[in-house]
Amino acid sequence: MLRFENLTGDASFDWIAAAAPAILASEWNGPTQALLAGAVRDGYLERATRFAHGYFEKRGAGLRFRVVMEDAARHKIAAEHSAGWNPVQAMTEIARGIEPDALPFSSANPQAVEAWGRANFERAVDLDPDFSAAWLSWAQSLAASGDTLRAQDVAARALARPGLRSKIERTQIELLAAGLRGDNDGRIAALETLSRVFSRDLGALRTLAQAQFAARRFNDAARLYQDLLQKDPSNAADLNFLGYAQASAGHPDQARTSLEQYGKRPGQAVNALDSLGEAMFLNGRFADAEKAFLEAYQKDPAFLDGADLWKAAHARWLGGDLRGADELAARYENARARDPRPLKTWRQATWLYQTGRRDQAVALLSREPASDAIERQLAAWKNPSAAVASDINTLRQLYQRADPVNDGLPRTLYAAALLETGRKEEARKLIALWPLPPRGISPLNSLMYPRFLGLRDKLH
Repeated sequence: MLRFENLTGDASFDWIAAAAPAILASEWNGPTQALLAGAVRDGYLERATRFAHGYFEKRGAGLRFRVVMEDAARHKIAAEHSAGWNPVQAMTEIARGIEPDALPFSSANPQAVEAWGRANFERAVDLDPDFSAAWLSWAQSLAASGDTLRAQDVAARALARPGLRSKIERTQIELLAAGLRGDNDGRIAALETLSRVFSRDLGALRTLAQAQFAARRFNDAARLYQDLLQKDPSNAADLNFLGYAQASAGHPDQARTSLEQYGKRPGQAVNALDSLGEAMFLNGRFADAEKAFLEAYQKDPAFLDGADLWKAAHARWLGGDLRGADELAARYENARARDPRPLKTWRQATWLYQTGRRDQAVALLSREPASDAIERQLAAWKNPSAAVASDINTLRQLYQRADPVNDGLPRTLYAAALLETGRKEEARKLIALWPLPPRGISPLNSLMYPRFLGLRDKLH
């Protein structure tokens, strides 16, 4: 659905140029999948099969609309339709002429539709309280501007109306509201509904798969990615995500199969090896992880700034070979010769600390010129318990919001808090997967492995 052209010569009708295709899209959604696009290239990126574009002009006391349907593959006009009078009446006539099962727009009030088209959403819902498109646009606008509290209020007011007209737009409001309040279950429920409505829309199914993965429903996510790959085998990224979902569900051999297939796709060999290494690492298969990381590094030492060598060092250490791990860590440092000295020294010291050599770590870092970063790190090592949040609800929220693949630090800290409160079984589940080497330069990073290893000793 492309923006319409205003051929009236009257700028007061400019709002219709965006509103008319939005009305058409709303009426077609359900029987088909209609997406608004800023340009033709956006439609091709979404794999559109048809483009709808049009114009409107003055005819007597009203307006006349013309819509052209173009076949995206053949670049030929498939149909043309025209209708007159106000935007809703004209678009409804055109929509049903092209898709007989088109749904009615969520308002037939011309004044409310004009207010909505001019982005005066509050007036639109005052004029028509069950105008679901206006409620949705209002909540989306507030959320996009960062006004989360008002967006939540508007969404709640909309959902409180039993007569809200469009079921699809109601579900979209539910999805927005769930996202604003951090309700993963509510978000997934709304996405499941939308994926059923738009069963041919792979984007909706992919969004659901991503949401299931973010909610740590890894088996559900894996099934969805397998469904996506059956429907669109060409999408290499889905194979990569499938491998991570399988690995996170505790199925490393399934992950290996998926990631080896992913590595056969053009340009994905190195990333597939890195992903395979992480999949094996998560499941404690450290020899396999090291092998994959080193192969990735050999193929492209510049990939991720050489991080595969750093991850290989961790895999060798956790596999029981500290001397060999030190050699790999030294290779990594040599490969990053351009890093400033304070960063190199900090990284060397944190390596020593997390691998059990606390006194050496403190001595090495203490020789560096004083700085805020060094003082924070030394303070964290001196009193690790004081360095992290102690409130279990805060730790739970940090864990739930973290990327499930790289959640090692918040997951470990939350598991430790659960154990301290006697919730052993919950804590045990959280340490089933091994944490990947943390990213960034947080003073808390080096605390992760000592605490995680301590948890494993207590819970296994």
